[in-house]
Amino acid sequence: MKHIRTIIDKEWAEVFKNRMVLFATIFIPLIFIVLPLVMLYITNQGMDDFTSAATADVPAGFLPACSDGMSGGDCMQIYVMNQFLLLFMMIPVIIPVTIASYSIVGEKATHSLEPLLATPITTIELLAGKSLAAALPAILVGWASFGLFLAALPLIGVSQAVIGYIAGPT
Repeated sequence: MKHIRTIIDKEWAEVFKNRMVLFATIFIPLIFIVLPLVMLYITNQGMDDFTSAATADVPAGFLPACSDGMSGGDCMQIYVMNQFLLLFMMIPVIIPVTIASYSIVGEKATHSLEPLLATPITTIELLAGKSLAAALPAILVGWASFGLFLAALPLIGVSQAVIGYIAGPT
């Protein structure tokens, strides 16, 4: 376990110096937070006027997801948010790919692969350390970005029905 922790620390020290990795880890999740918030804010403005017409563009198969007490605007917002929630599922895919690819390229550029392979660690420890170094930041950033998104929903005036659906198991 000590060797794995050492590899993780080494990876993070090297990888997070790169601007592209920092961009993928910080700015992409921020963009994925801001886009749906802007869409919710825009659709929240003036939706009360379109109570029955708001659900006209919602596919008939999706209408059962809208509960009885929801307005047409709430139903439309939930439909739109279903599309944007996929962005939060992409975060744990984008970040590890970026970290792992730079890890390989960085070791090639700095010629640190040969000394790493000469250390007294097993192949399993090396793979576990490199895998965890790529996966842990992605998991943490994914949960944190979704948490920030949920925390910002009441600030822009989204109804409790929409917040409940977004925070639900869907």
